[in-house]
Amino acid sequence: MWTLLVVLGAFLLWDCRGKEGPQGPPGPQGPSGQDLTRIREGYIRGTVKGRDTVLNQNFQFSFDYTYVPVWSGYPGYWMPESGQPDTIQIFFAREGEMGGSLSIDLRHRRSTNTTWVDYLSANILEISGNNALEYNLNYSSSRDTAYVTGFSLRGDSLVSGRLTYIKRSKPIPDTLTAEFSSRLLRVISYQRQGQSSVHTPQSHSE
Repeated sequence: MWTLLVVLGAFLLWDCRGKEGPQGPPGPQGPSGQDLTRIREGYIRGTVKGRDTVLNQNFQFSFDYTYVPVWSGYPGYWMPESGQPDTIQIFFAREGEMGGSLSIDLRHRRSTNTTWVDYLSANILEISGNNALEYNLNYSSSRDTAYVTGFSLRGDSLVSGRLTYIKRSKPIPDTLTAEFSSRLLRVISYQRQGQSSVHTPQSHSE
């Protein structure tokens, strides 16, 4: 009996619901989503070759890195070396679309127009079919060799040149060569009441 009353009540409610009204106009368009497009600017491109002592075979990777690393957010920077106003520090890095990266830290002495590599870090990645080939290096004044030729610093805002790295710690040395070009931002240091300086990357023009 109760079941019959419930069914009958539901039927009456459905029958008395009325007709739907006309559809209203579409609402306003929402705000644009965040632009997650990665920045491409300048390049570090070249090759690394050597001999795999485990597989006993030669190898050669090519790379062409043009993406500004997400962790830095800016294409490169330069700033005076602490205690050496005639020398500037230059840093820039690039990543590949599918992975891999290369970071270069240089020192440049204006009075003698000499440039040297202070630090170099690379994770060279080459994807071929189902294989991912990887080469890693970290250079910091070790027995290996790293130097720059054809160096150019135009207006303190654009750096270019050619990098060579030779891993002499292997019986048959590996060699990495790369050409690079990067825009630079100037880092200005502010001292406040004897506290440590605050570094702020800023655009620079002559």
